Amino acid sequence: CIRLIKIHPPHELLFPNDYRAGVKELEIIYRAAEANGIPVMFHTGTSIFPGARNKYGDPIHLDDVAVDFPRLKILMAHGGRPLWMQTAFFLLRRHPNVYLDISGIPPKALLKYFPRLHEIANKTLFGTDWPGPGVPDIKQNLDDFRALPLPDAARERILETTALSIWPA
Repeated sequence: CIRLIKIHPPHELLFPNDYRAGVKELEIIYRAAEANGIPVMFHTGTSIFPGARNKYGDPIHLDDVAVDFPRLKILMAHGGRPLWMQTAFFLLRRHPNVYLDISGIPPKALLKYFPRLHEIANKTLFGTDWPGPGVPDIKQNLDDFRALPLPDAARERILETTALSIWPA
């Protein structure tokens, strides 16, 4: 059973909306995922790994996907960090089917990147991006997140409730 599909534009060297430019495979994936309730996660933001073309990580290209596939659950991995957090925030507020994954963002920098995080807690998921650069310890990441000055209800949504709304039990 497929629970999620991840697309990594900076390494696949395509924009998420390249179905509009003839990459029919993307449209096929999105239609199948939408029809079957399977979320699609997109790497947004930069990548330091060899071969990455970071222009493909700009989340603005998800705007077309959200418009053209309104029932597709779209997860923006990494919130567009470190260049496009404002774009990610805009897309979250514009589209009911777009969600934010905060993995790979050091919790201590999270409120700098998303100062209104509490407002989008119902569309935000905690993740670790472990193993990865900058994530030496999952428990420390979780402890640092729990120490943020967020309302308890927002913290609970980010750690649990949002994921349960995307993947109901």
